[in-house]
Amino acid sequence: MLQTVPAAAQTALGDLRGSSDPGSVTQSEEAADAAATPTETNPTQANVFSLRSTLNSATAETGSTGLGTNGRVTPVRPFSDRIAAVDRAVPLGSSGIDDSVFGGDTTFDAAEGIRLGSFTFTPQVTVSGGYTDNRSQSSTGTSGGLYRISPDLSLTSDWSRHELDLSLRGSYTGYPGDSNDNEGTVFAAGSLRLDVTEATRVTTTISYSYSQEDDGSAESSGSGTDYDQEFAASVAGTRALGIVAATATVGADRNVYTSDGGGSQSGRDNTLYSAGLRLGGNTDSVFSPFVEGALLLRRYDQTCSDSLCEKRDANGYEVKGGVTIASGPKVTGELGAGWRIEDIEDNRLDALSGLVVDASLVWSPSRLTTVTAGLGTSFEATDIDGASGSIIYSGDLRLAHGFSDRFVAETGLGYSYRTYEGVSIEERTLTGFGGVTFALTQNIAVTADYTHRRFDSSQDGSDYTENAVEAGLRFRH
Repeated sequence: MLQTVPAAAQTALGDLRGSSDPGSVTQSEEAADAAATPTETNPTQANVFSLRSTLNSATAETGSTGLGTNGRVTPVRPFSDRIAAVDRAVPLGSSGIDDSVFGGDTTFDAAEGIRLGSFTFTPQVTVSGGYTDNRSQSSTGTSGGLYRISPDLSLTSDWSRHELDLSLRGSYTGYPGDSNDNEGTVFAAGSLRLDVTEATRVTTTISYSYSQEDDGSAESSGSGTDYDQEFAASVAGTRALGIVAATATVGADRNVYTSDGGGSQSGRDNTLYSAGLRLGGNTDSVFSPFVEGALLLRRYDQTCSDSLCEKRDANGYEVKGGVTIASGPKVTGELGAGWRIEDIEDNRLDALSGLVVDASLVWSPSRLTTVTAGLGTSFEATDIDGASGSIIYSGDLRLAHGFSDRFVAETGLGYSYRTYEGVSIEERTLTGFGGVTFALTQNIAVTADYTHRRFDSSQDGSDYTENAVEAGLRFRH
């Protein structure tokens, strides 16, 4: 489903408020390009960190999940999430993303939010209905109608220094006549940035997500639908040391699995602990190299009491190098590649190891067009006999264009490839979508979109396709 930029985002389309004539957009675009100037750097953060982003940093998406698939049934993330991630990844003076980059949303109804002391609260909800030819997203799925309710709430501080961002996003999809296929997702996140000195920053993030696993996945149990609850927390400290910026990070990522049948799937419940260090350039140059490494500890809740049990606890590491790109508002992003290994305690299981590729890019060819791209790698736990785990490689490409301040269109293509270590299982997911948004008033917009998803597995009887169309109304303050 097409999602729109969080209401806190402000883009250059604000110059077009009140004009819906496509012809006048071209003239405004040319004038805006001619008048564009770099964002002035905050003196207290000169040459160290970028200005406070107008995007909610708690929603930032690093890498890619293949348009929300990645083995789980989740909606396509809002277009602005990638922009927020790139803006946060390139904190080098004024060379990052500024307001001249189109954020992918209509601005006629751009929300001002509700002032709550030193915070701005921005509520939004989208209510839509439509039709799908595969309600359960499975090889035996049937066609029928659907309705979807998608709230999106954010709370952002207005402090002159430091920043606190909170975000709560969810989606509930109902299928009249077959409540067994109903599904819901929840994503909540918080990010606190403390600018300790001009050269030192500490960032704390916490997040929670609840999602349903793809019915076609090898991880989905035969007794009922599986759900994944993920809890993550991290603390990162960045210090500018001349032309080098050093970032130390510690974090924990916990996954708990439940099913419709009730109870936890304890064979998969685990916590991944990590501690890492990154060294990167701290200059205004277009290209800045970086290297990073991390130590990893994965611990499962289930303990072995006999020799038949597979001891899946693992120790490992990840090393990666790459480059950040900060070519003003036109091209910004990060490219990285490396290697990761998780050495499992049980010698009957091979080490889970493989290439790591991550990328997040934003290209702004004009004031009214933005292209984003991402690559991501995910190492996932499993309790499948003989399997050490799985590696998921994902990528996506998205484009958004503003025809006027009232009318915006977006399209995207995503792909995800999953391979298991120790067993011959491969899964591929292709997702494509396109949609439009038209602002009726300064509080209400009409949305319409089409989504195609194709899932292919090496396991017999798991393949499926889905085509869905939806239309609805978006309300925001």
